[in-house]
Amino acid sequence: MKKIILVLALVLAVAVNAYADRPMRFKAQLEGFNAAGAPVDTNATGQAVFEVIDGDSAIKYRINVAGIENLWMAHIHVAQAPVDITDPAGPIVFWFVPTTPGAPNGENVAERIQGILTSGLILSDGQVLDGTGTQGLITAMEEGRASVVVHTNAFGDPDFPDFPPGGAGNSPPGELRGTIR
Repeated sequence: MKKIILVLALVLAVAVNAYADRPMRFKAQLEGFNAAGAPVDTNATGQAVFEVIDGDSAIKYRINVAGIENLWMAHIHVAQAPVDITDPAGPIVFWFVPTTPGAPNGENVAERIQGILTSGLILSDGQVLDGTGTQGLITAMEEGRASVVVHTNAFGDPDFPDFPPGGAGNSPPGELRGTIR
């Protein structure tokens, strides 16, 4: 009987260690909503994938989109409480595109994007703008408080009459959004 209990304890210990070594993964399905939670009429879609690595000290990410026009910027917002796609997203804590805040108005990153929008690593606490660091961002993802928002902007250009304000290809408050879960 002691041998059976010892074997069961060893099997349980191995199973727990194997589970503990698995990296945390999160996803966000990007749909036509802006940062305020209002729907946006768009055919664009996307998905964001996150993996916590290096003992919770870094976050690896990849964002794919299809059919987005006049990409302007994309980032992670974090709210104080868990958010649904129809809730306000909260302040910006990490910039994906452009890679630095304050890119000049009138400059789009690309006219149309199909496939990988961006990928990379969040490596240092200084990259997370709210001061909580990578661990704070991981906690926000675990709690359902973090969202990815992709913004578009035609900048009122008369050469873009097919992009009415607030719609596909011209939604500065955000065209695609998804809660990271």
